[in-house]
Amino acid sequence: MLQTSIKNESGVNQSAETLRLVLPLMTRHKIPATPENYAIWFHYVTNDRPGLTEYIDRLLERKTPFTEEVNEHIHQQFLSECDLRQAEQVRKEIASALAEATTALRHTGSEADHYRKVLGRFDKTCGTAETVDDIYSLLNTVLEETHNMQESMERLQQDFIAKSKDMDRLKQELDQVRKQASTDALTGLYNRTTFFDSLEAVDAESDPFINPYCVVMIDIDHFKRVNDTFGHLVGDKVIRFVADSLRQSTKGQDCASRYGGEEYALMLPNTTLVNAVTLCNRIREHIAKTNLVRSGTKESLGQITISAGVAQNRSGEGRIELLARADKALYLSKERGRNRVTASEE
Repeated sequence: MLQTSIKNESGVNQSAETLRLVLPLMTRHKIPATPENYAIWFHYVTNDRPGLTEYIDRLLERKTPFTEEVNEHIHQQFLSECDLRQAEQVRKEIASALAEATTALRHTGSEADHYRKVLGRFDKTCGTAETVDDIYSLLNTVLEETHNMQESMERLQQDFIAKSKDMDRLKQELDQVRKQASTDALTGLYNRTTFFDSLEAVDAESDPFINPYCVVMIDIDHFKRVNDTFGHLVGDKVIRFVADSLRQSTKGQDCASRYGGEEYALMLPNTTLVNAVTLCNRIREHIAKTNLVRSGTKESLGQITISAGVAQNRSGEGRIELLARADKALYLSKERGRNRVTASEE
């Protein structure tokens, strides 16, 4: 009891200390004290969500205002999870369909066993039947049972056809749940969580000297100007356009993701630094040459460009360090005039 009490007291003290750090931060940056916002800054202070602390530190460094949209985006990217209720509902429906199928099989198995016994009795008594009427009576019983068995098998077949359709529907629903959990709602690209999962998997199988891989950090240049001039709906259109360009230029095991806001990340397996830079310059040139216009007025949005930073994995280097090098290369692209790709040379 004493140990439990001490442990509980320690947990309370730790939570109180975290709260003491979180609230002044939220107040300083004029962040509304909603449960979602408190959760963001709680995990920022405890630094227990991969990428969250680094992402907020970058926003602070840029002096980005924590607007409602920014707060919502942070929560969606780092704290949202798969719609477990929908997934659980699909799981229950699958279990129910399997249970019904099992019951149908058991019922049909019972009828089949009965049918076997009828045939067995016919085989035994047919040889001892003394009159045609006796044989006729036995045969009539067998025919009746055969008819019943046929009907039972037809019902079972129809049941399984229906269950097969139900299973197909449930699979589609489950695929949709998985897709929602792994993709960004606005662009359809992979989300940040999926990017990190893909990065972890590729990193585990990669040898920098045999099959290196590259990560790329990408940012839309002067995106705030687009939002301020044309509004957020047009801004979303630009975000989707860049996302489509990335999707069309990547293939196979490549992972193109929306990293946050107007930022994107690419994970390119089995790709050298030179080839990754070449690919990114091809994407950059395509975007810069495309003239986007407002759908109603046909007013040009001006030239849309991107900046990118590329880094290739190194022996003994952690994934966070690799991302940091790509991110630093991105900011070198910004400092050198934007609309360019910079390779990490550290």
